[in-house]
Amino acid sequence: MYHGDNDDKLMAIVRKWGGRPYPHYINDRPQQNRGVTMWNIEGINPYIGAFSPNYESNGVATDLVTCPNCSGKFMQEWIKQINWPNHDFVEFAYSYFGRADQLDEGECSANAKKDLVGTSLSSRKLLMAEILNLDTSDGAYRYNHGRGGWSWNEMNYWNPSNTAYSPNAAATGRSQMFGDYHVDWRTIRPEQNLPATDNRLVDEWNGTGSGWIGTYDTDYY
Repeated sequence: MYHGDNDDKLMAIVRKWGGRPYPHYINDRPQQNRGVTMWNIEGINPYIGAFSPNYESNGVATDLVTCPNCSGKFMQEWIKQINWPNHDFVEFAYSYFGRADQLDEGECSANAKKDLVGTSLSSRKLLMAEILNLDTSDGAYRYNHGRGGWSWNEMNYWNPSNTAYSPNAAATGRSQMFGDYHVDWRTIRPEQNLPATDNRLVDEWNGTGSGWIGTYDTDYY
């Protein structure tokens, strides 16, 4: 709906987090990136109603932004106390890959621009996926399809609710939504669990059509 209401323009993937809002690319990006709207709460909320009108002050989000099996209390605490005030970002159980054509060399796998949505939607290009994220700065991961739903492992205990800590999630696969909105399931072989922290930038991880986006904080698709 956003795409149709905005002259078929797509919001772009958020490529670095923390410290500032995300309405547009900033001036330290290449000239061709300026004026491209990043995925942002103000733009997307009229279509999904997932955030309160006073989100900046109260940090209230609905279950729509998390896995249905996730602890809602934990996520509310995390978003309100940690993500929003300290880092200016929202924790999601899903990764968005729109406008991958804007990615710079070194911040995506070799085939990412072939696999992911660029300037227009396509049935052959991936738009979203359940999150499979690894942060090598502290060994943390987030994964949206563990046996109990949303799984996470924070080695540094800055998260406010350690009761929701799940250190041994086994990756089984993730749902992938393409540009025509059809969804495919990609299985992860049992012997291939979450990517190792010392080998996180792996092209074609777990088969053709899987790669990565990010530098230190890496999303796999």
